[in-house]
Amino acid sequence: MLTYLLFFFYLFSGTILLHILIRRNIFKFSIYQTTTILFFKIFMGCLYGWVFLHYYGGDDTWNYFSESKDQTGLLLRHPLQFIHEFLPSYSLKMTDYHYGEAILFYIDHFERWFMIKGLAFLNLLSGKNYYIDVLWFEFLTIPGSLLLFKLLAKEFPFRIGVNFLLVFFIPSVIFWCSGIRAEALLLLFMVLMIYNSQAYARKPGALKVFGILAGLLGMLLIRYQFLIFFLPAFLAFSMSLRKKENSSLYFKRIYILGVLIFLASLFLPPAYQLSLPAQHAQENFFRLQGNTRYPLDTLKPGPLSFIRILPQAAANSILRPYPWEGKSMLQSISSVDVLFIIAGLIYFIVSPLRREQINHPIYWLFLFYSISQLIGIGLTVPFPGAIVRYRSIAFLLLALFLYAGNPLLQRKLRNWIFKLH
Repeated sequence: MLTYLLFFFYLFSGTILLHILIRRNIFKFSIYQTTTILFFKIFMGCLYGWVFLHYYGGDDTWNYFSESKDQTGLLLRHPLQFIHEFLPSYSLKMTDYHYGEAILFYIDHFERWFMIKGLAFLNLLSGKNYYIDVLWFEFLTIPGSLLLFKLLAKEFPFRIGVNFLLVFFIPSVIFWCSGIRAEALLLLFMVLMIYNSQAYARKPGALKVFGILAGLLGMLLIRYQFLIFFLPAFLAFSMSLRKKENSSLYFKRIYILGVLIFLASLFLPPAYQLSLPAQHAQENFFRLQGNTRYPLDTLKPGPLSFIRILPQAAANSILRPYPWEGKSMLQSISSVDVLFIIAGLIYFIVSPLRREQINHPIYWLFLFYSISQLIGIGLTVPFPGAIVRYRSIAFLLLALFLYAGNPLLQRKLRNWIFKLH
């Protein structure tokens, strides 16, 4: 009984406080809109934990929570030992003081340390209850979605209704980005970089530089593989803002140059090829066991292997699961995502307004990052469960690119959701 009282006390007091902060710093939401956004995200976060506990025997989110309970005791008894793993000295000791290996060890293990020790702090507020930890996790990570909406609302006020639905209410995206996993943090750090870069282009300031660097460091430590795909798009986006050119010029230049360098490296000896990290990542996934696995050929040195596997990788990460492949609720929902993206793509191709729709660098960032990230996932990951989680942010940004400029949705949803003055 006390657990329920604590949950609802945090829920309602936190919602009121967050509503005040949102109205002051983000957007003039009504209390109904704030509660709808927040309650939906919290519900999805609790559903994530419940589904994986009861149908899949737990996953990393429950492993993090289980380990965090011991860490909470360690935090109370020996706080210095608790933070020891975050110190460089720990990584140096674990790698026999090899500095290069210590850096890689620190980055590879940081996500796990951060999640477990972060939950250890939240356990002090929750009494070691998973679902109250979820509640606090949503409060702390929802600024990523809020800042994304604020940015889009400022740039495209007439698209506010459709952006509201896409940012906050795509069920599968909110589901995967609400569990106590890295996806919610990745979205937060990514949006920090985008939002502060846009703000810096308008009015430079040290605080905005700090926001960019904080997002960069967060992505590096939580999941550097995503940062590798995000940086080229972010660099092109920042250059477009600085030069005040709302076009695809910088994106085309940077990505063409990057592809040429990558392809040229494939003709070098295997040890010097830029494909080596992808090969290692694929090998690591191939060692894992899973209930369902997509066909995926082994990456080998040289250009022919990548060219041959590319269609297979794109199909696995973008088009699958097909509707008839849904063997579970999560797979069936994921197949609906695919249909949603395909429908948006068809509209975008046939729409005469598509050029107007993409006349801002942020949409090119969404497109180039999403496609490159999806291809990277497809090349290395054979498991559908991991693919649908890894691609959730890319699908969100791709949906914003494909649907946000739809004039019918703009007219209908703008007046339905918001009253603009």
